[in-house]
Amino acid sequence: MFLDLATLHFASATSRCAYVIVFLVMALSQRGQIFLWHWMGAMAASMAGSFIMMGVPPETLPSVPVTMVIYWLYGASLVLSWTGFRSFFGRPVKIGLGAFLAVLPAVLYPIVLATGLSTRFALAAVFANCSAVAALTSYESFRRMPGVARLWSQYIEAVAFGAYALILLLSIGMLLGTDRPIASAESARASLILDQVAGVFVYFGYVAMTAERANRRLVRIAETDPLTELYNRRGLAEALHQRFADRDGYPSAGLLIADIDHFKVINDAHGHEGGDRILMAFAKRMCSAFRGTDLVARWGGEEFLVVLPGATQRELAAVAERLRASVAEEPFSLRTGALAVTISIGITTMDPNDNDFEQAVQRADAALYAAKSGGRNRVCSAPAAALPDGVPKNDVQEDGVQTRCDDAAFA
Repeated sequence: MFLDLATLHFASATSRCAYVIVFLVMALSQRGQIFLWHWMGAMAASMAGSFIMMGVPPETLPSVPVTMVIYWLYGASLVLSWTGFRSFFGRPVKIGLGAFLAVLPAVLYPIVLATGLSTRFALAAVFANCSAVAALTSYESFRRMPGVARLWSQYIEAVAFGAYALILLLSIGMLLGTDRPIASAESARASLILDQVAGVFVYFGYVAMTAERANRRLVRIAETDPLTELYNRRGLAEALHQRFADRDGYPSAGLLIADIDHFKVINDAHGHEGGDRILMAFAKRMCSAFRGTDLVARWGGEEFLVVLPGATQRELAAVAERLRASVAEEPFSLRTGALAVTISIGITTMDPNDNDFEQAVQRADAALYAAKSGGRNRVCSAPAAALPDGVPKNDVQEDGVQTRCDDAAFA
């Protein structure tokens, strides 16, 4: 049995009122999140339109001024949803265009009537405008951001606003292709039910998007070093798992550990602020020195670790040497002036024979120890496989790992 119109109108208006209150609390607690105010405004405009419609008998059309107000409110609701998505994703909000699109449905209705066309054509023009804005909002909610993974809740909003656009297009077809009455209890009931269902998905989608992004930010904070914005140990482990989860063991890759030489002396001489500036600047140099597919992490203190998928020993050595030289040749800028800094680097290669990631890390760490023991400001390598007989005498044995620091290793 269908619900009566009064009940449907009341449910529509009160549910929107509840959503507005929830979003008001969210917006007040997160004042910097402008998109929350846009979405709250969208719900408030829709709620006001619903309250006005409660006073309109189902068998009659409201007067032209009342109709203009109703369609202005519904148009504003759609536009504020659109601008809310743009704000959510950090895209510029075009206030002038938004204001024009919000007012257009209210203006179209009397203009079409003034040309002598029927009410059906006037309503079709309004629905066409609203359908276009709903389709634009659906696109905006699902539009891909470069370098940013989509939220699962974006699919909900894209489908909901796409459904709005489709319903409005079907309504245009009924207005212009049939002689069914424009105003009737049956059509009003169907419109309210469809609006309620779509509204639930839209408004809960807003909440879901806000919560999902907040959760991703918390995960990012937990997996990111706050000073350098690189992966921390936990973040690197998760990135390795995601990258190689479908493989049986680790693939061929290069592993590099870099350590800033005499960092304690830098901290003692220039304070922790100076040390932090060196760490941040060095992190930026590292990111610019490696490929986008390489995984760069702050391993701890002044140590940084990089995984280079597919890199051979020769390629890894060449990259490490370029990084070492670029740091040694270009001083870092501090408030007190330029400061010359050097780094020591240990490298090794990973392969599927490694039982776990830690085995390769231990080899790279042993190579780093060899570089620091050998005078710093150099690159030492620890091959994945044992070196053949007759290795050079300047090789260093550390924790059972044979390392080599001679220049020929980088030729």
